[in-house]
Amino acid sequence: MLSRAAARPAASLRAATLTTPSALRPRSLPAIWSRGMAKNNNSQPPRFSKSQNPVTQKPSQPPPSSSTSASAPKPTPEPPKEPAHPPADDLAAPQESDQQPIPDLSKLPNLTQGIPSTLEYETSGADKSALAAIEEEGAPKVGGGGGRGKGELPASAYVSSTERRRQKLVLWALAFTGLSAVGGVAYLGRDWDEEELSKNPDVPNGWNVGLWWKRAMARMGDTVTYYQEPAFEKLLPDPDPSFERPYTLCISLEDMLVHSEWSRDHGWRVAKRPGVDYFLHYLSQYYEIVLFTTVPFANGEPLVRKLDPYRFIMWPLFREATKYKDGEIIKDLSYLNRDLSKVIVIDTNAKHVREQPENAIILPKWTGDPKDKELVSLVPLLEFIHTMQYDDVRKVIKSFDGHHIPTEFARREALARAEHNKRVQAKSSRGGGMSWLSSHLGLKPSNMSLMVAPEGEENPQEAFAKGKMLQDIARERGMRNYLMLEEEIRKNGEKWLKEEQEAMEKAQKEAMKSMKTSFFGWFTPPEEQKGGDPQDGETKRD
Repeated sequence: MLSRAAARPAASLRAATLTTPSALRPRSLPAIWSRGMAKNNNSQPPRFSKSQNPVTQKPSQPPPSSSTSASAPKPTPEPPKEPAHPPADDLAAPQESDQQPIPDLSKLPNLTQGIPSTLEYETSGADKSALAAIEEEGAPKVGGGGGRGKGELPASAYVSSTERRRQKLVLWALAFTGLSAVGGVAYLGRDWDEEELSKNPDVPNGWNVGLWWKRAMARMGDTVTYYQEPAFEKLLPDPDPSFERPYTLCISLEDMLVHSEWSRDHGWRVAKRPGVDYFLHYLSQYYEIVLFTTVPFANGEPLVRKLDPYRFIMWPLFREATKYKDGEIIKDLSYLNRDLSKVIVIDTNAKHVREQPENAIILPKWTGDPKDKELVSLVPLLEFIHTMQYDDVRKVIKSFDGHHIPTEFARREALARAEHNKRVQAKSSRGGGMSWLSSHLGLKPSNMSLMVAPEGEENPQEAFAKGKMLQDIARERGMRNYLMLEEEIRKNGEKWLKEEQEAMEKAQKEAMKSMKTSFFGWFTPPEEQKGGDPQDGETKRD
């Protein structure tokens, strides 16, 4: 009985040991790690030793006495039990681990200064074999089973239904585009009407395919030209015969009259060039001043109104009046509806006036220098051209080719003045102050404007006798008129601006009233439109 009772705890302990999960068994713990990380491998025993293995230990049993074993009956036969000792693998693992060499920790990298680079190890080719093995494993096996490689089926088998619908839509869109292009060409190639035939005499009507194509290309060219040519064939109205200014002066806006710049602190700022007011006010008595700029109307018109509130600029022309050719904006003077022999254009970009370079005076761009005098220095030449009344201003401009115009004109004028003073001293100045100055400058006048002096002015012959030149007389007259104009501006300038503002507001109100009348006229009975306010009609009847 005692032996049977002692065997029950041992059997239960053995069964509990066999039912323990493998993850909790001692053999699964890294014994080599514990030995490698220990400071003294020899002094300390392994963490998991044989003596600590609960599987190898047996419960202590008292030795059976002779009397008990003799008197006890034979036990009932039991089923065969598992051996008390663990499997050979459990015992062999610790023994094998004890025989492994201890790693040398001194060769490990020092991580106190950061993780070292592995570039040298990767480039040394030490792991090429491992990479090759990985690539071989990841490469698809051609003709092998177990997978659905894309090489087994055609590419169309992997296209989704949505992608097929999308491809069909693309094909239909391309077909519709092609049919539309063919129909458009067929429509544009139709026969000319009378007006179109007069404009295109080189391409006659007919059913020939070549003629059909030429007519289509001509109509397409007209459509593109609409956006490249100026807005109107005549940018300026017909000249008025009573207008006393026979010459037209075209000036630019950007980098000539004003200079704009942007900064992070102030944003956009616009500066007016020194002498702009004097330039416009003084030359307005001699020229029909036209502002010809490449700035769009929406940006340039408010700027022009502030720059010239008294409207000395008679005709402002903006981007809409320019031509677009070869990727550049061009100011074509042939659209001005003026005689080009009487037109002078001043610009800062030679490409803008390349259609008529013989009419152009090119100035350097003004960059905001407050001491600039380049613009004002052109006034003497422009005044002289008006005074001498030249038939063709292009010849005058050509005589200054290759020279700085203000400097060259001042040099020629100084030579003419010296010669004139000699003639005055020799008392032979009769007629010399008029035609001789122009001929000495290399120019030939046609009709000088100062032959007859207005009332209150000195006679030109008397002025010549005093040593004055024709240009001196013209400047005196021009300066007198300029001062009178400035005096009128100081006295009545605010009044003029106020009247102009009121006129603009009145015009806007009338325009709005006309728009409302035209819109609500569809919903208003005819009787109310003719009779006006119904209350007024009732009052009159009463």
